[in-house]
Amino acid sequence: MQVTIKNVAERAAVSVGTVSRVINGRKDVDPKLRARVERAIRDLGYRPNARARALSRGSSPILSFVLSNRDFVHPFHSRVLQGVEQHCSQAGYFVLFTHYEYLPSTSPDALSLPRVLQTHGVADCMIVSGTNYDIFLRALDKLEIDYVLLGNNVITETPREEFDQVRFDEIGGAREATSYLVQLGHRDVWFIGDTSLPWYANRHSGYEESMRAAGLEPRAFTARLADDPFTEGLRAVEYLLESKVPMTALFCASDDIAYGAWQALERRGLTVPSDVSLVGFDDQYGPLRSPRLTSVRVDACEVGRELAKMAIEKIRNRGTRVPQVVLPTVLQRRETCRPMLPVAKAS
Repeated sequence: MQVTIKNVAERAAVSVGTVSRVINGRKDVDPKLRARVERAIRDLGYRPNARARALSRGSSPILSFVLSNRDFVHPFHSRVLQGVEQHCSQAGYFVLFTHYEYLPSTSPDALSLPRVLQTHGVADCMIVSGTNYDIFLRALDKLEIDYVLLGNNVITETPREEFDQVRFDEIGGAREATSYLVQLGHRDVWFIGDTSLPWYANRHSGYEESMRAAGLEPRAFTARLADDPFTEGLRAVEYLLESKVPMTALFCASDDIAYGAWQALERRGLTVPSDVSLVGFDDQYGPLRSPRLTSVRVDACEVGRELAKMAIEKIRNRGTRVPQVVLPTVLQRRETCRPMLPVAKAS
């Protein structure tokens, strides 16, 4: 249970007003009373609610955007934050950005929480983005901190309940991308992506559904050969080419993987899409690169706006669990796919 200012007052045998004056650094407190209050704060582990003090001074509400275990310069997550800021600016809320790195193997006692959590209540609600694990989410629950979550990039021991999170439809997007390649006449369609990561596993699931629905054999390279996605795509396709497997199209679990795969094809003298059609996921770069990559588009700004809406709803209705929001994806058909040419019959 969260320790309150009333608990501190009872422990120190003083009034709540005396505790408040000590917390706020007022000088009109008897030194003996101050010592009793400070001792009670230490004994109970009380963390003063900074936001309550700020609100008493008329400050605007604050949302904290915590980006875990990801680079801020990553185009997807920077657009999520952009969407959060857009909605909060219109709604009259401030956004406090925090970058947070932690290892999933960290013990709970050794978990060093972001500074924004070291003083309880500095934000009215947290938006938790990036890649997250059970250990951090359990810590937030233990501290009784309100938060909403980007649900796609979460690695947990058990599935989360479908509340207080925003997701985009990875499985549906992968189904659409694979079906598009099949409609173009491709039969030897390979999936590239490390399925030990839940978000890539979801995309593989959608790919596999579409392949089986078309009566085709799913073919996937799911081993992890590198720590970064670009090199993962490069090494995976190099291996497939060396293995001389039939391959006319690739569906890659991310755009970075797709660009690595593209480089591997070019090194072997193969062209996209004349020799191999190529599809990515996330549409990180849109039409900025040329030739332009066919990709499953996730509206990251809309993801951010929905996270902000959900966080504000939780602030306005304390204790409310908000149902999960799932946003659709859209396949952006560009220059890296083409129909299979008919096979010439021998005369």
